Parts: sequence; C-alpha cells; structure tokens
Amino acid sequence: LLHTPLMSEANAICGIIVVGALIAAGAEANSPLTIFLGTSAVALATFNVVGGYLVTERMLKMFKKKG
Repeated sequence: LLHTPLMSEANAICGIIVVGALIAAGAEANSPLTIFLGTSAVALATFNVVGGYLVTERMLKMFKKKG
C-alpha cells in the first residue's frame, strides 16, 4: 500500500483506525490505560493520515507543469 502513487488505501485504513480508536478512547473506556491507549491511537493514526495527504500533495506538485 505504501508504494501506490497516492497512498489512498493507506489513508483509508488509517481513517478506519481513527474511528475505532475514538470508540476505544471514549465509549469503551473502563480504565486509565484504555483511555491512554485509545488517545495514543487516535493521535498516531491522525498523524499518519495527515502525513499521507501531505506526501500525496507533494507528489502531485512534482507532476505539474512549470511555467
């Protein structure tokens, strides 16, 4: 998935992970460890999605015609 030009599959998977992590951090939180792990998962997956879109934008700029 990481070698596709726009990495859309990886971004979609991370989007699903963000939703699952939000559920784990919120509704299913029974202990401080669960809250910590859920919050960490949300932060890391969000960072991964944003990074994927930034890389995609940079790759698209490489193919634009100059001038």
